[in-house]
Amino acid sequence: MNGNEIERLILKNVLPKAVRRGRRYLRRTVRNVVRSAWCWLLLFWPLGFLLTALVRQQPSWADFYWQYIYRPVSLFWHTLTGWLPFSLAEILLLLLPVLLLLYLIGCIAAIIRKRRRRLRRIIRAILRPVSIGGVVFFLFVTNCGLNYYCQDVSTRFGWQNISPTTDQLYELCVHLADNASRCREKLPEKEDGTLQLDWRTLAPQVRDAVNSLHQQYDFVPDGCRTPKSVMLSRGMSYVKITGVYFPWTFEANVNTDIPGYEVPFSACHELMHVCGFMHEEDANFLAYLACIGSSSDTLRYAGYISALQYLQSYLYKADAQRYQQLLPHISEAIRRDMQAQSQYWKQFETPVAETAAKVNDAYLKQNNQSRGILSYGYVAQLIINHYFAGR
Repeated sequence: MNGNEIERLILKNVLPKAVRRGRRYLRRTVRNVVRSAWCWLLLFWPLGFLLTALVRQQPSWADFYWQYIYRPVSLFWHTLTGWLPFSLAEILLLLLPVLLLLYLIGCIAAIIRKRRRRLRRIIRAILRPVSIGGVVFFLFVTNCGLNYYCQDVSTRFGWQNISPTTDQLYELCVHLADNASRCREKLPEKEDGTLQLDWRTLAPQVRDAVNSLHQQYDFVPDGCRTPKSVMLSRGMSYVKITGVYFPWTFEANVNTDIPGYEVPFSACHELMHVCGFMHEEDANFLAYLACIGSSSDTLRYAGYISALQYLQSYLYKADAQRYQQLLPHISEAIRRDMQAQSQYWKQFETPVAETAAKVNDAYLKQNNQSRGILSYGYVAQLIINHYFAGR
């Protein structure tokens, strides 16, 4: 048998059989993958995008979801994880890269060691993390993302934005500075003269301050647990994060390494995210109300001084001379705290922090906050509205 006859024999008999076997194997592989639960979990990706698209078209649905679904679900899980004395979110984030590495090693080892059904193993190795990602994305949408389309605080209060005169702006700044100075006189200090805090005492005070808002503003739910201190708080400072709401565990996580008066304000801010107020200016404003309405001088000081920091720059831009008249109302103790804050954050002026700020800005703009990171500062307008129209 010559070479041409062998070639014809292969083309006529051997190759078609190999092709048929390959097709049957591919069909079985695809059929088995499709029948697996991992494949069905992929549906969470389009479902999450669909829910987001619906509330973008009908924002009133977001308010309905927030009131009748999100609030009871979030408070249930927030209470459940609140019993843990540590941040579950932090533990999960620390374990995530380890689990991913172990999964990758396991998949590669299985593919190399077992030659049979290798294609099916490769497909499933890719399918599983993508499917889990769909579930994670869907939970983000339901536990956080939809709330970005709810009514803002100004609408709930029925306020129109007020454009204050220079005199009115000066009056408000003096009000904030005088109250901050009076509260600061009663607080303990470190050896360097800056504010001293005890997180164990502060955490329940933050919880009570946030829950007490429900008595005055019924749209603010009560039942919050204490916020969680993050063990790696210093690491959060490197990316300039003072706190974070983790929607998969419904925990308010706080950077407790930051300067004194920022800690209670940030803690209240993150608990407001747990309550469903995702707009940064709204969370800031409700944190301000919780702080100044508290019986704790520490929280009251944090509320007044944080508001003053947002508003004094507006006064300076409006009238530098009136700003100079404000300075005597700011006590020396407050100046020490402000100086300590400035020195603390200077050490974290790095490219890493700049990148983190850009990521946060893009995230906020993607989630219905067109101002991006500037949203935090818009709380100044809400404080103005509250002082002149809401009192």
